[in-house]
Amino acid sequence: MSEKNYQKMTVQVTPEWEEIFIVHCFEQGATGIEHLFETASRITLAVYFTNMSIQMQDIFTFFQHKYMLSPEKLRLIHCKIHQCKDWLLEWQKHFHPIPINNELIVCPPWEIPKDSVFQHHLLINPGNGFGSGSHPSTILALKLLSTHIENAQAPLNSILDVGTGSGILLIASQFLGLKRLVGMDIDFPSVFDAQNNFQLNHMTGQVLSICGSPECVDSSFDIVISNMMLQELKPVRNALKKNLKKTGVLILSGFYLTQEEAVLDCFSELEKVGQKTQDEWCGLIMKNCDQSNGSARSKSGT
Repeated sequence: MSEKNYQKMTVQVTPEWEEIFIVHCFEQGATGIEHLFETASRITLAVYFTNMSIQMQDIFTFFQHKYMLSPEKLRLIHCKIHQCKDWLLEWQKHFHPIPINNELIVCPPWEIPKDSVFQHHLLINPGNGFGSGSHPSTILALKLLSTHIENAQAPLNSILDVGTGSGILLIASQFLGLKRLVGMDIDFPSVFDAQNNFQLNHMTGQVLSICGSPECVDSSFDIVISNMMLQELKPVRNALKKNLKKTGVLILSGFYLTQEEAVLDCFSELEKVGQKTQDEWCGLIMKNCDQSNGSARSKSGT
């Protein structure tokens, strides 16, 4: 009977607790996570379990008590049991090809357009790692990356992706011509998922994947990119700047438009030279001020 059923836990969580709660759920046996609804202050998640012996209420209560979270930060909406004809097919229904620009399209491996006008198909098998291509911050990061590479005045060769998640930004970088690809994440399951996606895109052996923080990288890059929340950026801001070539750019996404000033304050030594927004989300391109002898708080955009 359990093979025909699955469990679904629906919760509301604030953005700063979303990622750690998702990791907790996967560690406790979750099969998949679905974003149902999102605002600047609340994210509604559906957490799925195919193991019917798992007690969803206990998983929620343990996390809430461990971090002493109030209902304003994490709230359980309901736990339900559903009949499932085919769990894998039900989960796959939520992922479809996502055009990024005239050149790039993100596709799950089970739905690749046959007669596509796009030059590059980024194959992403959604797993534990953030970056299926559907989230606005991921789309912003891809658009900023693509625009910068296409408009570069000099050849670009290297990129460091901090918080690489699914590896989607490095896959796009390889398609766009970069050769030295380094990705890092503090979450080992995400590193594993990224490596699987590199293999899907015939990139085995072309990416250096590191489970760790950017402080352990003693090198500089043409592009340093990070699609992470503001509270995750702050602790690594000095390392991100250290890994940037004097002529390189820092591409940041993963924060709300209302947080732009706070991000600029974190990187006050750099100059904003590009910006894109989508819905409530913001992405920036920054570089060292001495590249253009400009102000560190330039308001130029793209």
